[in-house]
Amino acid sequence: MGSRKHHGTPAAERSRRIPRRPDWSTAAWWGPPIGRIYFATLVLSVGRGAWYTCWALFFIRSVGLSAAEFGIGVTAAGVVGMIAGTPFGYLADRLGPREVLIGLSAVQGLATLTFFFATEFWTVMVVTCVVVTAERSAPGIRIAVISGLTTNENRLSTISNCHVIKEVGAVAGALIGGVVLFADNAPAYLGLIMFCGAANVFFALLLIRVPHVRSLRERKVKRKVLVLKDRPFLVLTLLNGMVALNWGVLDSGLPLWITTHTQAKPWVMAALLIFNGIMIVLLLSRVTRAGATVAGAGRLGMLAGIALALACVVFATSDGGSGAAVLVILFAAVAVHTAGELFFLGSGYGLSVGLTPEDAHGEYQGMFNAGEGAAMMLAPGLLTALLVGWGTGGWLLLAGVFLLSGTGLMITSRWALRHRDSLDAKLELVAEPAPLTKAA
Repeated sequence: MGSRKHHGTPAAERSRRIPRRPDWSTAAWWGPPIGRIYFATLVLSVGRGAWYTCWALFFIRSVGLSAAEFGIGVTAAGVVGMIAGTPFGYLADRLGPREVLIGLSAVQGLATLTFFFATEFWTVMVVTCVVVTAERSAPGIRIAVISGLTTNENRLSTISNCHVIKEVGAVAGALIGGVVLFADNAPAYLGLIMFCGAANVFFALLLIRVPHVRSLRERKVKRKVLVLKDRPFLVLTLLNGMVALNWGVLDSGLPLWITTHTQAKPWVMAALLIFNGIMIVLLLSRVTRAGATVAGAGRLGMLAGIALALACVVFATSDGGSGAAVLVILFAAVAVHTAGELFFLGSGYGLSVGLTPEDAHGEYQGMFNAGEGAAMMLAPGLLTALLVGWGTGGWLLLAGVFLLSGTGLMITSRWALRHRDSLDAKLELVAEPAPLTKAA
């Protein structure tokens, strides 16, 4: 967003176009400066894909934690990570997002390596808090780096491409994790720790070659935190977090539903996740084009709520199902759910980027990411209670949550767009626009 006076201008809104498809096969696409971020993201996502395939069994089988201790530790780490998102985002605006992202990634990598020596519950929980805090803070700051290196015409496409790369890397990492789980012994888990820690450190090293994004301090801009006074954006963060529960449906809710309320085989879950991942990789860039404007992103939010609500209804019809019939229902429900997830991703990127002032990408993305982090923290317990405990009624209640929050995204986006115009006018009085980047 080269000028602050773009959010309420229809011509500027129309000018934000996203290329139809990424040129994956060209050397230029992987070239500097953005191509370096793509490659670094691929490396990092392979490590994370391997880690999250195995981490639960690592803590329980290798470290010796009980399931209850694992749950407590992960929840505590999620709370700390959620709270830390906005402060680290503000720090990124003040000191430079690239530098803060490098620091967070290096700390996460080194902390991961210390799992070699963490053998007690409290040491594991402290290390996990450090790892999760860095991990939850990093995505918003990475978007701040991308925003500082791109313009309106290619900003959303670049962010969308990064998400697609994360999906591809996560699938590759899951295959590595599968090998670790097959071995299921101490050497394999220790190798996993080394691999995942090294992936984070390597990510940090690769970012050193990414251009520096000028900070507020370098631009001699002095101001207080903006996002905490931006009520429309805070409401959007809350609503987006509610829709983000859709990630928990596939990660934790659906596996429990399949094993407790249907007669489908457990391997079906793996097939459903692979199908979901492939569709995200193939279609996300196209769907994101519809969120290139704030108005378009708001409409995608409403479509996400509708699709996810419909998916919940279809899931509910699988209660007690068996044989080929339940497979057809589950795949149909996941297909609709995937459409809702695609709309949700396009909406989230379009709203969070489109409504962020140029001087505040770090703190705004940190806040928006905190809303999603809160959803992921609450999802396992909440979805277990709804889907396992309440059954069909739980699915219908969840459908209502998605429908209301998705509709709220569209309504609130209009309010936020009007509010952004007045905020941009105030920011023009603080400092004159300055170039955002300089050579590393």
